[in-house]
Amino acid sequence: MTDAPQPAAEDDRAERLVALSALDTEADPLFDALARSTAIATGAPIALITLIDNERQWFKANIGFAGTRGTPRDVAFCAQTILGSELMEVTDASSDPRWAENPLVTGYPGIRFYAGMPLTLHDGVRVGALCILDRTPRKLDDGQRRILAALAAAVTEALELRMRTLQQQAAQQRQREDAVSRLEAAKAAAALVARADKLMGSGRWSLDLDTKQIHWSDETCAVHDMPPGHRPTLIEAFNYYTPEARPKIELAVKAAMIGSHGSWDMELPMLTAKGRKIWVRTIGFAQMQPAPARLVGVVQDISIRRRVVAALEASDRRFRKLFEFSLGLICTHDYEGVLLSVNPAAAASLGYSVGELLGRPLTDFIPVERHAAFHSYLLQLMTKDRHAGMLELVAKDGGRRVWQYQSVLDDQSDEPYALGHALDITERYQQELRLWDEATRDPLTKCFNRRHLDNLSAAFASEAWGCITIDLDHFKQVNDQYGHQRGDEVLVAMARFLFRHARRDDPVVRLGGDEFLLLLRGADDEATARVARELEADRASAPIGFTLGAASFGHGVSLSDGLGEADRRLYQRRAIDRAPPADAADRVS
Repeated sequence: MTDAPQPAAEDDRAERLVALSALDTEADPLFDALARSTAIATGAPIALITLIDNERQWFKANIGFAGTRGTPRDVAFCAQTILGSELMEVTDASSDPRWAENPLVTGYPGIRFYAGMPLTLHDGVRVGALCILDRTPRKLDDGQRRILAALAAAVTEALELRMRTLQQQAAQQRQREDAVSRLEAAKAAAALVARADKLMGSGRWSLDLDTKQIHWSDETCAVHDMPPGHRPTLIEAFNYYTPEARPKIELAVKAAMIGSHGSWDMELPMLTAKGRKIWVRTIGFAQMQPAPARLVGVVQDISIRRRVVAALEASDRRFRKLFEFSLGLICTHDYEGVLLSVNPAAAASLGYSVGELLGRPLTDFIPVERHAAFHSYLLQLMTKDRHAGMLELVAKDGGRRVWQYQSVLDDQSDEPYALGHALDITERYQQELRLWDEATRDPLTKCFNRRHLDNLSAAFASEAWGCITIDLDHFKQVNDQYGHQRGDEVLVAMARFLFRHARRDDPVVRLGGDEFLLLLRGADDEATARVARELEADRASAPIGFTLGAASFGHGVSLSDGLGEADRRLYQRRAIDRAPPADAADRVS
C-alpha cells in the first residue's frame, strides 16, 4: 500500500479547512442529499463527502458506509484524490498495487471500485473529495464522470456558502452584543421592570446603595411568604436563600455594587418565611450614575417549572430504559426508510448488533420482491400518519423473520420520522402457514383441496384462468380388484403426473375421489387447449387412463361456470369414448 504524499502548502490547506468550520459538525440534510444524489446518479452503493484533516479523513456526509464517521488519512483513497485537480478513478483496487493491501480493500467495506472528485475552493485549495465506492470492479461512463464533477462543484459551493453564512452570523452577533453594551442603564432598567411585570408570579425589588434600604413589591413579599409592605434588611434578604445558594447571590450582588459585573440571572433554591423550600429565578441589574447607585431586579417562583422539567427528565430516562430493555421490537426511521435508532431486542431478532443496523435502509433487510410493498408503506405512512401490518425481513443468517408492526409518524420535528413498534411473530406465522397448508391440501396426494379455491377467489376475478378437469377411467375397478391401498398409490402417482405438467404457479386440486383439477393462471382458450394436448400426448406415462375437459374463465366468467363448461366437455369426450376395453383395469401401472 502506498501512502499519499502531503500536498504542497499543506499548512495553508489546513487553515482553509478550519475556516470552513465543517469538521465534526452534525449531519446536514443538504450534504446528505448531495451524497445520496451522487449514489443514485452513478448506481454506487456508497457515496461520501470527505474532508482531509492532518491525520484523518472525516465524512461530512455518509451514504452506505455504516458505522463510521471517518478513517485514518494514510488509508484514505481521497488523500490521493486531493493531490490533483481531476477525477481519480480506481477500477479494481484489489489488482492495483497502490491499494491491494489497503485495509479498506482487504476488510470492511471491501472496496473494489473508487471514483473521487476533489473539492476545490475558489482560491484553488483542495480540502476533500466527493467520492463513490463499490464492492465490485466497474468503470464510470463519460456521463457519470460529468455528473460527479458537477455534484462536487455543488458540494464545494455549499461548503463555502455555509462558511460565509456562519461568518455573517458571527459578525451580526458581535454587532448585537456591541449595541446591547451601549444601552443606557436607565433604558436597561426600564426594560427589566417591564419584563418583570409580564412574568407570572414574579415581583420587583430595589436596593438603594447609599441607604442600603430594600423595597419589595407586594408580589415579592408573597414569594417570600411575607405580608405586603414588608421591608427586609440586606442580611435578611440573603438569609432566605439556602446555605449552598447564599454565596452565589452574595457574590453577584457585591459584584454589581462595585461595578465589576453589572447584572445577573440565576436560578437558586430558597426557604420562605414559612419554611417552604422553593426555587426562584432572581434577576438583578445595576443602575449607573455613572457609578452604581441602585440595584433593581425581579424574583420569580419557578418551583412548578422546575418540577415539570424534572418530571420530563425522569420521563425521558424511563423512555430510554424502556427503549433499551423492552422485549418489544422498537425502531425509528426517516421518510426514506433509513434506520435512525434500533433497540437491542429488534437487532437481536435479526441477528445483528445495533451498530450494524443504524444508518442503513430497511430495504437492505427486506426481500427484493417485497420492496414495492415497502415503498407503498412509506407513502401511506407519510400521508396517513400511521400504518400497521406484517413485514418480512431477512436476518443475518439468511433466515426469514416476520414482524407484526404498528408505525406512527412524528412530523413535529424538523425532520419527520416514523416510530415503529413490532413483535417477532415468525414462529406463529410459520405455524399458521403449516395449519393453513394442512387445511388446504389433500393429505394423500399433496394436491390442493376445494378449500384452496376460496383462497384464490380474489385472483379469479382479476385475470384470465384456464381449467382442466381430469376424471380417472375405471378407478372403481382398481379399488375392487386390487384394493384401496393400490387405489391410493394410483391417486398419488396421478398427482405426480399432473404436477409434472403444471407450471410453477399452476395449482393442482383434488376435487374429491378420482377427480382432479388443473388451474392455469393467465391462460386463455388457446393456452388451455395447448396444455390439454400435452396431457393427452403423455398418456402413456400416466398411471391410469383418464378423461379430461378444458375451458377458460375469468374477466366476467366465474369459476363455477368455467368448471361447469370443463365438465361438460369431459362428459362429451367420455361419451365419444364410451366403449372402454374389457381389460381397462389391467392398464394400471
